Amino acid sequence: MQSKEAQSKVGTISKTLMSLNNEQRREFLRYYSPIIFKQAHEYSNDHLGYDWITNFYFDGDNSLKNNKKNWSKELDFFIDKSKHSEWQIRPTLYTSIIEFYDNELDTKSVILLYHVYHAKQRGSIHDWERIEIRIDDVQGNPGSGEGINYVVITRHGLHNAREYPDEDLNFMNTANGKHVMIWQADWDYGVIGTAELRFVEDSWSTVNSKNNNNNSAKVDINGSGNNRFHYIFTFEGDATAVNYWNAQTLNQNNAASLASGKSQDITVKFNRVKRITYELQDIADIIPTHLSSVNWKKTRQVNLSSPVLNEDGSVAIASGTRTFYYEALDVEDEDEDRDGFIRKHWFWGVYYYGEEGDYFYEKLDPQPWQQHVYFAHNGTRGNGTKTDELANRGFFLGKGSYTNWLSNEGFDGRWVQLFQD
Repeated sequence: MQSKEAQSKVGTISKTLMSLNNEQRREFLRYYSPIIFKQAHEYSNDHLGYDWITNFYFDGDNSLKNNKKNWSKELDFFIDKSKHSEWQIRPTLYTSIIEFYDNELDTKSVILLYHVYHAKQRGSIHDWERIEIRIDDVQGNPGSGEGINYVVITRHGLHNAREYPDEDLNFMNTANGKHVMIWQADWDYGVIGTAELRFVEDSWSTVNSKNNNNNSAKVDINGSGNNRFHYIFTFEGDATAVNYWNAQTLNQNNAASLASGKSQDITVKFNRVKRITYELQDIADIIPTHLSSVNWKKTRQVNLSSPVLNEDGSVAIASGTRTFYYEALDVEDEDEDRDGFIRKHWFWGVYYYGEEGDYFYEKLDPQPWQQHVYFAHNGTRGNGTKTDELANRGFFLGKGSYTNWLSNEGFDGRWVQLFQD
């Protein structure tokens, strides 16, 4: 990829491009889908599978507020096949693509969001871990000369950032994709922290050598050295990666064999690691669930200047000012107060790049919030002070009309469903 100084002088290539079509958008999300090395803490039979990535609708009842309860109390019944044949665990990453032209860097860019969902963590429902990847010099289909700008991952309130190239930012490259390697902690309180994400600092050649030599299943991660893992999750659509890892599609017939059953302090060899595929779905699939008013405590109004769209282009939520209810519900804990997508600062881009915290309300208030506001970080760092000019370099998308954004090669995929359910 060109330096940011060189990018500002390009000027002509990207300006001739049209907006991507929906299949190209899906292809970008597939091409850059991450590989997740997941630690487990499944220390008893009734915890088998607790560290699986899953989807919001795994139990098939269309109720999200009982997800933690069902996962905690019923997952072992799914695994031993005695009941819950209607369950579909289907490990899933929830995605969006944001497409725009950056006049300052003179580049056509996309920001890719991947949210990793687990049904619970110790003492609470799952919180929100996400991976964000910015790609510049987009010229059509992925793999056609574009370059990675940065990757950001959440670690609770900290937004770890790595600019490309960086020796601590590593990828598995295949003919079908460029997959950033990410390590994730277990569902329980381990030596690092519940379900948080870290960068794999081993190069692909090192990981490949460890796998080929059947070494201990450990990877070097930022801030913590070598750490164990017991699962590898890879995108189902990259046949090369799936074949390399011999990853399997999780279903009830093979669930028992694909549950790690290992504790966080147990080291296994690479050949004992469970390898599972995941699929991609849309963050926009979950947006309609925030419209339900039953028992929700916190609300925010959002002015939808364009409708939320289903996969076939039909309207899921009509345009207009809508009241979204964003505090999570848990049938086992009426005091649960975690926030849904609508209130997550990364959903709007208003997080401190490489720093702790966000500047959420000062940028989105007063109500109603404007639907297409998003702060596109440009991958350069300030001096660490938390001001817009120094900690957050980039610019706001969607402060004007969405029509103007669209006419400038734009697309706000947070509100559009692209992948078939």
